Amino acid sequence: DAMTASVWVPDWEILSKISDRIFAEVEGVNRVLYDMSPKPPATIEWE
Repeated sequence: DAMTASVWVPDWEILSKISDRIFAEVEGVNRVLYDMSPKPPATIEWE
């Protein structure tokens, strides 16, 4: 259902592992950002 969304509670350990892998495998990356804001259904798509 593309009209509703629920807020995801992050597992910080997994996010840390993902970030570490990106830093290790993608040259020149010095920052990884996660958009954690709950958004109303009309703005679900990140722009």
